Amino acid sequence: MSKTIHYDLTTFEGTIHSLGKYLNLTEREISKYIANNKDDFDSDEFIELFQITDEQMLSSELIMSSLHVTTNNDECSSIKKYGLINLQQAILLDTPLNKYLQNHGVEIDLAKKQIHYKGEIYDIAKDYQGLAGRDSAKWVSFKLFEDYQINSFFSSENVLKYGGNVNENPEFLYNLAQLLKDGKIKYDWMNNNKKKCYIIKFEAPLSNINNFYHRIYTENLEENEIDLMNRKWIIEKSLSILNDGIFHGGYTKEIHCELKPSVSIPFSSIIKIYTPNEYLMEYKIIKE
Repeated sequence: MSKTIHYDLTTFEGTIHSLGKYLNLTEREISKYIANNKDDFDSDEFIELFQITDEQMLSSELIMSSLHVTTNNDECSSIKKYGLINLQQAILLDTPLNKYLQNHGVEIDLAKKQIHYKGEIYDIAKDYQGLAGRDSAKWVSFKLFEDYQINSFFSSENVLKYGGNVNENPEFLYNLAQLLKDGKIKYDWMNNNKKKCYIIKFEAPLSNINNFYHRIYTENLEENEIDLMNRKWIIEKSLSILNDGIFHGGYTKEIHCELKPSVSIPFSSIIKIYTPNEYLMEYKIIKE
């Protein structure tokens, strides 16, 4: 690939700069297109207007920035040691979550797909396909074996307001508490005075991020065709963020990012670790 682009959708300024650098366009050209197409922008039209070829879109390595919300009681020392890791790794390695589970007498055997707690053995070798009728064991199984990747936000009005309450405790503890029928599993973490919330800005190559389209749309496509679809998706989301920034008072849609399950983020790829107040100030978010 001819060049590396550090692509940042987390702010308006980062988005217009990244899009311009990626496609060799000026910010004025991009702004003029948005101004002439209020709420009616289209990535294919944009690509055609500026005569951007598939080869041009595929010629750059994209390194994507995003924001990850976490809580811990070790002032991020385990993150400095391991970087950002997935849920399975957080359970197995020497992390605050690992120690918390041990202190609460919870043993999770990922190999046997069992959880041991207060003399009981819980089978989590469940079929977790589909959301309808999923019981607590299936939810835990889903979180541990299907949905265990690192999640983050490409863009958000306020990552601290995400519905999963990840600014208070790991989402997984909610499902685990339901399975074990013990609310303390969740609330002891939430009520720990030593626990603090952090917002971590990091970057990862586009190739380390899950495809933005469901597999039913990509299963018969070649690798480069999927890559091109993902890059057009990024252009579309960029135009959306810029349109909202110009015409809708800076409103920012929530755009999620999922890393591939096996991917971890080395500490060297972490751009900045924010406290909630530092994040709110940096991103000019008004406290409610």
